[in-house]
Amino acid sequence: MVSLAIIMLCLLLGKAMIESKPEEKVKKQVDYKPLVDTVEVSLGNYRPKMIGYGTVQSYFETQLTPEVSGKIQYISPRFKVGEMMKSGETLVVIDDSDYQSELATRKAQLILQQSALAEEEVRAGQAKADWVASGRALTSASDFVLRKPQLAAAEANVDAARIAIEKAEVDLKRTTIVVPYDAVVTKRSASLGSYVGVQSSLGALIATEKAEVRIPLTADQMERIRLVAGESLAITLVSPSDARLKWDAEIVRMEPLMDMQNQVSYVIGEVSDPYTNSVGVLPVGSFVNIEIPVAEIKDALKVPESALVNDTYIWLVDGDHLLVKQEVERIQSDKYSAYVKVVGEGVKFPLKLITRPLSNYKPGMEVVEVAEESEVKKN
Repeated sequence: MVSLAIIMLCLLLGKAMIESKPEEKVKKQVDYKPLVDTVEVSLGNYRPKMIGYGTVQSYFETQLTPEVSGKIQYISPRFKVGEMMKSGETLVVIDDSDYQSELATRKAQLILQQSALAEEEVRAGQAKADWVASGRALTSASDFVLRKPQLAAAEANVDAARIAIEKAEVDLKRTTIVVPYDAVVTKRSASLGSYVGVQSSLGALIATEKAEVRIPLTADQMERIRLVAGESLAITLVSPSDARLKWDAEIVRMEPLMDMQNQVSYVIGEVSDPYTNSVGVLPVGSFVNIEIPVAEIKDALKVPESALVNDTYIWLVDGDHLLVKQEVERIQSDKYSAYVKVVGEGVKFPLKLITRPLSNYKPGMEVVEVAEESEVKKN
C-alpha cells in the first residue's frame, strides 16, 4: 500500500509540473531584405586608356671594331661603361706610322705616274707629227702607231695612283676611332698598348637620342586605337615598379608582318632622350607598361568591375526597391572600371547600379539600399 501511494503521489506531482510549464512563444518570421550598395550611373562619352606592355630597345646599337690593324696608343679617359659621350669624340687612336709611310709612298707613286703620262703625251704628239710629215693621211694610221693605247695606260696609271692615295688617306683617318652619334658606352674591351686587327672588338655603344618600344596588340586593340598612316599617336610609358615614373612617347609606325604564333601585330613607339630626360633614366631592356589612348566610346556606362557579372549583365534597383537584371555588352576596361553598352531599349537613365551583387539575387527581389538603412537607424 505504501508503494502504491508513492507511485500515485509521483504521478500527481508530474502532472502538476507539466500543467504548470509555460507555453512556448511562436517566433515570428522576419521578412529579410538584402542590403545593397548602389551608385548612380548615366550614359556618357569616354576615352579610356588601353594598357599594353613592351620592352625598351635601342634605336642604334654599335659594336666598335677597327677597320685597320695596329697597336693602340691612346684610349679616351671617358671611354668607360656607363659614360655618356658626344658625337665626334675620340675613343681610340691606333699607331699610324705605317699608314703615314704608305701615304707618302702613294704620293711619290703618283708623281712618277704623272711624269710617265707627260712623257707619253709628248711621244704621242711626236708620232702624230711624224705620220703627217710622211704625207700619209692621219686616218690611215693605227692607234698603236699613234700611241693611243700607251697614252690610255699612262692615264689609267695616274688615276690608279690617285685612288691609292685616297685609300691611304682613308686608312690613316681610320686609325682614329670616334663616337658616331650621341651615345652611352655599354661595353669596353680595348686596352692601351694591345694590338688589334681588323674587326677586333673594342666595345659597344647605344644611342641616347631616342629608344624604341615594341608593343604587341591584338586585332581588337588595333581597331580601338585606329592608327592613321603617316601620323603618330601619343602614348605614356609607366614603370611597373613605380607608377609615378612616366615617360612621354609616341607610336610612329607598325611592323608589316603579324606574329603567326600568337596572332598579334607589333607597333613601334619612340621615346626621346631615354638617358637624359627629366623623369629619370629609362635603360634599354627595361620592361614598361604602356598607356595608349583609344577612340572615343559614345553613349556608354562606366561601371566598377565588381558590378559586372560574367561580362553580360548588371543588377539595378528600380523605383520600388526591386532588383532588375539588365543585359550589357563590355566594350573596354581599364584598371578599375568597365565601359559597357546597355542591350535593349526602353531603359530610363540615370540608373541605380549595385556595385557588389551577390550570386543569390533574383529579378523582383526587394532590397534595402545601405544609405536608406543608415537613415532608418538615425531616426
